[in-house]
Amino acid sequence: MHSLLQAIAILSLGKLLFAIQDVIIKQMSTSYPVAEIVFIRGLVAVPILLLLILLTLRLRELLRHHPGYHVLRGSLMFGAFMLFYIALAEISLTTTTALFFTAPFFITLLARPMLGERFGPRRMLGLCAGFIGVLIVLRPGSDDFSLILLLPIVSALLYALCQTLVRYAQLTAPPSVMSLYAALAFVVLGPVMGLALPLLLPAASADAAGATLYLPWRLPGGSDLWWLMATGLTSALGFMCTSHAFQREQASRIAPFEYVMIIWVTLLSFVVWGEVPDGPTLLGITIIVLSGIYVLRREGRRQS
Repeated sequence: MHSLLQAIAILSLGKLLFAIQDVIIKQMSTSYPVAEIVFIRGLVAVPILLLLILLTLRLRELLRHHPGYHVLRGSLMFGAFMLFYIALAEISLTTTTALFFTAPFFITLLARPMLGERFGPRRMLGLCAGFIGVLIVLRPGSDDFSLILLLPIVSALLYALCQTLVRYAQLTAPPSVMSLYAALAFVVLGPVMGLALPLLLPAASADAAGATLYLPWRLPGGSDLWWLMATGLTSALGFMCTSHAFQREQASRIAPFEYVMIIWVTLLSFVVWGEVPDGPTLLGITIIVLSGIYVLRREGRRQS
């Protein structure tokens, strides 16, 4: 029990660091394009992750575990987080995070066609309840509905595809190696998107959600530079805490506690912006969280 409590505390710290990162990114997205923010985040995270690999592994580990699959996974991860941060620039942090936490639902659904896994009626009921929660948050047909709200869900789908790909390709690389490939994808694909997007989609055709993509790239200075560098630092430290927590305890025992991030982002949103979710949104978020925890626990029992 003592080890479990320590793992939960470490995981909670990791999720707090990720929540702080998201607050910074939301603030910075009014002045800097999302692609540049993601690029700087990756640029700062890469040397930290490399140092971690040097201290715990050997560099040749980078090439031992199907690098092609890791490149594909890193590219999908880049797409997932780009969509998440574009949504984050326009809608509340709490709502964006809650909709992103539909990822466990998609992982369960993707496991059937990609891995041949089946799930019983109990997990199906959990999935249905979770998507009912999503509909409550989205409120399609109402004046509050916007297509921007779909971006975190597509982001969750891409993230779920990344996670399922790990099992499909039987990737056994340490978490630090997987995170390094993802950070490298951010460094490479961030500038590529910054250069290619104006050519593929003129800025005049962008809606509100896409406006942050077309902000001019510029060298950050003063406090902005430190804040943007902090996104890479909190990302790397959050990863270290999360991976350490999962190394201390079985994933099935602590995975449901990942939803503590909802608490962190709700508190930070209130402190920084004075945001409080309205009644229907809070109800939908609660259903998503409880359904996600139930699905994760059922998955853990199936694997044990």
